Amino acid sequence: MMKLRPAFCIMAALAATTSARPAAAQSIDSPYRFLDHSQFGSVWGGYAAPSDGRIGNGPQAGPIFGIAWALRVSGPFALNVDAGYMPSTRTVRDTAYNAAESMYESLGEADIKLLTVMGNLRFNFTGARTWNAMQPFFIAGAGVAVNLAGGSSIEADLPSNARFSFGTSFAGQLGVGADWYPSSRVSVRVDARDMFWKLPVPEAFLLTENGAGLSRSDWEQNFALAAGLSIHF
Repeated sequence: MMKLRPAFCIMAALAATTSARPAAAQSIDSPYRFLDHSQFGSVWGGYAAPSDGRIGNGPQAGPIFGIAWALRVSGPFALNVDAGYMPSTRTVRDTAYNAAESMYESLGEADIKLLTVMGNLRFNFTGARTWNAMQPFFIAGAGVAVNLAGGSSIEADLPSNARFSFGTSFAGQLGVGADWYPSSRVSVRVDARDMFWKLPVPEAFLLTENGAGLSRSDWEQNFALAAGLSIHF
């Protein structure tokens, strides 16, 4: 009987190894993780490099920040509402043309405070899940851009038709980015976007000799890089 014990132990070990293999084969470490939430709210901030327009009177580069909310509607698609605020300055220009600089004369700088409100369609490339904790996306949207700053004292002596008035403009944007999920309910977002709106040219500039080729307003592209923090629920 003592001689059978080593053989029995070897057989038992082989049986245990064989039975463990199917269990190990069933454990698959997938890079995909499904998300069980349908909404998120976020805060974000970044840097914008807007176009200053044909006569150089548009907003200068500077910070931009805002808030966003999104609702997943179907599969990879989500509806997103985004509001951004960009405090900046603009150059106040006179209709006198400086031929040496090929630019209208500068009288100084004034504040411009742009508020953008966009409704976007967001497409998540990985659908309602992440890949290695990442969820890349594409957005396309439209809305309005409004200048919240009032008139400038520098422009007080200019004729009314030579004063800059941004008013309210139709606006749109296209962008790409990615959310990184350190946990299932929190993500860190980075994105790059191209925002566009109409930049007006005061009527007095159109009446000058060098303004013959100008239009009343031009579509301008405005690039921005941003990062944000989102809470999902």
